[in-house]
Amino acid sequence: MATTQKTWTRDEINALLRKSDRAVERAIVRLFELQTADEQAETTTKYHNTVGFCSADAFPGTRFARWLLGYNDSNEKVFAAKSLSHPRAAKVFRRYGEPMARARKIALKHSRQLVKIANGEL
Repeated sequence: MATTQKTWTRDEINALLRKSDRAVERAIVRLFELQTADEQAETTTKYHNTVGFCSADAFPGTRFARWLLGYNDSNEKVFAAKSLSHPRAAKVFRRYGEPMARARKIALKHSRQLVKIANGEL
């Protein structure tokens, strides 16, 4: 028996990102995973491939993703994974303002990609 898979809209993804910190964190990690290995390593956007972070968000997005995944600057898992709501996050990411607010802004900016991910297109 075939099941019908939900098709997400951008409005639905945006609403989810606005209300769920966990959805924002998952979005940041997924966008990071779409960066090429050299983009991840250099915290930049080098290719115009329409996936991953845009150039303005590559550095903070990569730093947030590494924090969330427990990665060091070489993208090796050496720390415990932590939430952007962790008490130390505000100090570590103080240059970006409140970490969850900045991550939410990045996720919402990239929600077109997140819709494609949710719908199995990426």
